[in-house]
Amino acid sequence: MPARILDGRALASDLRHDLLARATALRSVGVRPRLAILFVGHNDSSFAYVRNLTKTADRVGIDVFVDDVPDDATAEMVRARLERLGEDPAVHGVLLQQPLPAHLSIREIAESIPVHKDVDGAHPVNQGHLAFGSGTRFVPATPAAVMLLLERSPAWPLRGRTVAVVGRSIVVGAPVAMLLMAQDASVTVLHKESRSLQPYVSMAEVVVVATGVPGLLRGVDFMPGATVIDVGTTIVDGVLRGDVDFDSALEVVAAITPVPGGVGPVTNVALLRNVIESAEHRFELTP
Repeated sequence: MPARILDGRALASDLRHDLLARATALRSVGVRPRLAILFVGHNDSSFAYVRNLTKTADRVGIDVFVDDVPDDATAEMVRARLERLGEDPAVHGVLLQQPLPAHLSIREIAESIPVHKDVDGAHPVNQGHLAFGSGTRFVPATPAAVMLLLERSPAWPLRGRTVAVVGRSIVVGAPVAMLLMAQDASVTVLHKESRSLQPYVSMAEVVVVATGVPGLLRGVDFMPGATVIDVGTTIVDGVLRGDVDFDSALEVVAAITPVPGGVGPVTNVALLRNVIESAEHRFELTP
């Protein structure tokens, strides 16, 4: 049977209807949901993400403000901007766009993200709640999108399934692994220091790949009938490419996300859902 395409655009469209209704309810009581994005330097992939996020936000009634910071900004400058946004009562969500320039480390900046507006779940407190299994108001957007797509895949439910996560970043790989384990999956995390991706990938019923290395995995690498979630987004010669060679994988797997049109659109909605949640919670419009 041909592989099922896990259509992120269609899923995002369904989710946007709920967001629009909730944003409309907020505006009816004088609250304009607002997201501030701190963008440090210049990165083509990040620019494309922010552009698409802004378009989606406009469609569901969320205002977006992009705060550009020079590429040579110091960690102190970035922390100061984040703290200022945290104190701004007109801002309900704050996103520090990653990746950061090479001279900056998220580990020395993350604690300055306002925890009560941390809509991408990057603050150590929110990361800690996720790891501890105690629940967090803000699940990181891309990992949340991965789970939303898996819920609509033939691999769901995940209990007892073997899963390989390729990439261990605190932005995607590590949080995804924790969310998968919370669903009782058996998870192997692979990364650039792993001696080999095999036989782990070929033994996995579900593979989530988030490395930023275009075409890293091909069809021959996967178990027949596997479900593949490709988080990679790298612009190569003006074309957005994923970490999986889509055409060859399509001949082997049972379900796969395309790039573009897979994880990306759902990530946008998942993050904006956190902005709405933040605004609702602040004005006590939810329990």
